[in-house]
Amino acid sequence: MGTQQESGWRPLPPRVRTVWLINEAIQCVIWLAVCAVVAIVCMTNGWWGFWQRLIVALAVAYAVLDLATQPLQTKYLYAFTRFRIGERDLATRKGWLFRRSTTTPYTRVQHVDTKQNPVQRHFGLTTVVVHTAADEHEIAALDTDEAERMVALITERVAEAKDDL
Repeated sequence: MGTQQESGWRPLPPRVRTVWLINEAIQCVIWLAVCAVVAIVCMTNGWWGFWQRLIVALAVAYAVLDLATQPLQTKYLYAFTRFRIGERDLATRKGWLFRRSTTTPYTRVQHVDTKQNPVQRHFGLTTVVVHTAADEHEIAALDTDEAERMVALITERVAEAKDDL
């Protein structure tokens, strides 16, 4: 049974790595812009002391370091992110050092939807979100057509599972 489950794990489309890198670059630019605004406001009002410089410098260093290491982070995130659509449940797993696996029985699913940011839209990817009473679980990015098929499949299996109760 374990071998059958292992073979059912599916990776995300490879172009999701590019989407993750672009999203991180956008986030870094936003952080740097916020740091610049804070620095300008502090200098303009005469608040540009040691602590303000230190906080802005640390925030800038963090943003730049995070962006510089993002290709490696993305490589590992992609390599260890998988999902499985089973007969009775949906399972996701991610993480290399800190692993997280989640199995959601269809009987616990309340609804399924999709979301898509502008970068995902440009690359033809969509995130599938499965909602339960306690949480939500994501399949980070699928081809938009495949995401629609997954939503339909999961919805069908949820209906079947709840009919069996």
